[in-house]
Amino acid sequence: MIQQARQIAVALLARRDHSRHEVVLKLQQKEISAEIAEQVATEYESRGYIDDSRYSAIVIRSHISKGHGPIRIKQALAQKGVDKQIINQVFDQSDCDWYELARMKAQKKYQDKPITEAKERAKRIRFLVGQGFSFDQIAYALDYDPDQ
Repeated sequence: MIQQARQIAVALLARRDHSRHEVVLKLQQKEISAEIAEQVATEYESRGYIDDSRYSAIVIRSHISKGHGPIRIKQALAQKGVDKQIINQVFDQSDCDWYELARMKAQKKYQDKPITEAKERAKRIRFLVGQGFSFDQIAYALDYDPDQ
């Protein structure tokens, strides 16, 4: 049974990187016991086949290329079972300017059309919040003072 679990895990990891949590879940979906799934995940983690830091860096780069903000990316990593400490560590190593990314996302979506009414501003803010940007980043992207 453990040999079968190893083969499934290698096949998964050969296609793309997975978090440790994902590998364990996918093994359990293939009717591998939780103990064996954990054992294989630990073995492959020690060999470097599974690395949540590497996986997180890949996910971050992928989401940045899609124009997603840090909140959305952190949420996606947490859903994949990556530890918060690893997520924060990888984000600290990231060299992305989130303010400029928010501005580029807003410009791509709305070109340089001016905001003429509060309803339009609220629509743009909702869009950028949904993309995972903080209110400071959104204020920078839309060139407005939220205190006004």
